[in-house]
Amino acid sequence: MVNSSGSLPPDTNFAPGFVIPCGILAVIGVCLCVARIVTRLRPAPHLHLDDYLISIATFISVFEYVATCIGAANGWGHLSSYVPQHNQTIAFRCLFVAQLFWIFGTALVRISVAVSLLRLGRCTGGAERIWKWSLWSLIGVQILTSIGWLILLFFNCRPLRGMWEPVPELTCWPHKYTVNYGWVANPIIITIDFILAIMPVQLIRTLQRTLREKILISCLMATGLIATGIAAYKMTLSQQANMGDLLSSTVKLSLWCKLEEQVGIIAACLPCLKAQMEKVLHQIGILKKRFPDFALSLKQISISLSPSEVRRIFSADRTRANVDIGSVNSATSRDWASGTTTTTTTTDTSKSTIMSFETREVGRRDWDV
Repeated sequence: MVNSSGSLPPDTNFAPGFVIPCGILAVIGVCLCVARIVTRLRPAPHLHLDDYLISIATFISVFEYVATCIGAANGWGHLSSYVPQHNQTIAFRCLFVAQLFWIFGTALVRISVAVSLLRLGRCTGGAERIWKWSLWSLIGVQILTSIGWLILLFFNCRPLRGMWEPVPELTCWPHKYTVNYGWVANPIIITIDFILAIMPVQLIRTLQRTLREKILISCLMATGLIATGIAAYKMTLSQQANMGDLLSSTVKLSLWCKLEEQVGIIAACLPCLKAQMEKVLHQIGILKKRFPDFALSLKQISISLSPSEVRRIFSADRTRANVDIGSVNSATSRDWASGTTTTTTTTDTSKSTIMSFETREVGRRDWDV
């Protein structure tokens, strides 16, 4: 690239603008993911599918960041006129690998959040079927969108190695196909992010918590809206990314794509650490005294228990025993002072009288409330 005076333009180095902020968020994301897994292992392991998915997504994100750092060390962010061809080949190969990792990483983050919300469908009552079908639809759309990006990545140019090194007789699809698909796929991704961020709101309203605590939970669950805003902003950069020198012009779009992924990982891990954050906020006086992790409400349970039974249930809850009383409707008269009990028990399959301790486990482990 030579200017009108016949001399080379000044060299650029945009890579630090990518490496530094993304490196900071990478450390934060890894720490939060590790903390999430640790909380799932104490006092007894209870890892779920979404925990494995977000762990894989974090692992992929780290390797993606390493690949871009290798590309930056080989001239990514500089003008190609100042970078030897051998280094350009290494840089573009690293960018290709980073794009591949990004497609899988962002998809796994969203699918992980959706799977987390699937388990909470048991708390939605009669709307459980709609809740689950909506989430499965979002997962399906996300998978199809990622497949579209993979098709563009692997079949855009033939031979494929022409994506990172000079190849004679290279044939590529017109660039407008990639741009047009981006304008179709990005609004879909934005919609998915927005729906996943606001879906838990109706469940948060039913929690027996103070207003401040509900706001805290809502903020943690809605941090995904930041990723939504980033995805919306990066749409405006798609046409600029492939204009000019590709070695330097792709840094800005790559930065915002990476931020979208990393913020998504952080947003997926924060709600699982609500208890730890709540404890800190209580210590500094922002939140009021917290409720117990689980409290029985006689208004919500159609069964009366003796003091010894209450102690047994709470003891089982602390040891995370697998308690399932099933469907019970009891006509009971108890003397709480003496602890004596006379009980007549009949089985009732009506959903309104089901006492589900599985729901209690969902609330305590997944929502941590």
